Amino acid sequence: MYNILTVDLEDWYHPEYVKDRTWQHKEERIEHSLKITLDLLDKLNLDATFFIVGELIERHPEIIEKIRQNNHEIAFHGYYHEPFWNLNSDKLRSEIERFNLLIKDKCAGFRAPSFSLSNKTKWALKVLEDCGYQYDSSLFPTKTPLYGVWNAPATPYKPSYEDVTQNDEKAKLWEFPLLIYKLKGIKVPVAGGFYLRFFSVSLIAKAIRKLNRQGFPAVIFFHNWELDPETPRLKLGLYKYFITYHKLKETHSKLENLLSQFKFVSITEYMKTHLT
Repeated sequence: MYNILTVDLEDWYHPEYVKDRTWQHKEERIEHSLKITLDLLDKLNLDATFFIVGELIERHPEIIEKIRQNNHEIAFHGYYHEPFWNLNSDKLRSEIERFNLLIKDKCAGFRAPSFSLSNKTKWALKVLEDCGYQYDSSLFPTKTPLYGVWNAPATPYKPSYEDVTQNDEKAKLWEFPLLIYKLKGIKVPVAGGFYLRFFSVSLIAKAIRKLNRQGFPAVIFFHNWELDPETPRLKLGLYKYFITYHKLKETHSKLENLLSQFKFVSITEYMKTHLT
């Protein structure tokens, strides 16, 4: 059973709880954290989908070639890592056009910053379809303090543009929700990020196997900056500091442990072999 591996390629100052505090301090660490990420995937012989923040390519155009040389998929993660709730149709179209010019191509996939797809931002799905995207991976099928849609499907589907919790076979755009673990009526987010750092590898592996037994792939993600032990720490307040930096120095070993237990491919590769 093949699962899906994705990387949210950001710098350390892009996350939602950090970005408003970094205007005086934007040390660039993207090249270092990208190297760590590519080295890990190369060691494990894995291909992944890289959802990339556009402004990073503007400043570091070599990023694209490094990712392509390692046979990974290029996808879009917003130009400035602005969530859907800070955008509208025109702004999103403009970001997509700008990104396409940077990469000198079009890509097949999109992930909204901060997983900000919901019924309040469902307008974005039609924009993505109109711009030629084949899939989106912006939906967490549970509820967290920042994002999520509790009653959305937990497996790949075609979301209705009227209600993202409903499947519409006539829609063109596929949605690849992030992994959750259902436990006695509770939907626990375990796909990556803080949840990878917080929960045990055994629990996440259990969630993957449970979904695989049902015949579906688990969608896993991580941020490149989470693999960098020297990621700058800001004073964010207790809660935001905990969410952003909890056990960062353990991320690399935990991720390597988890990824070595399963087979992973990029989203486009999965679509070619399973959805055609």
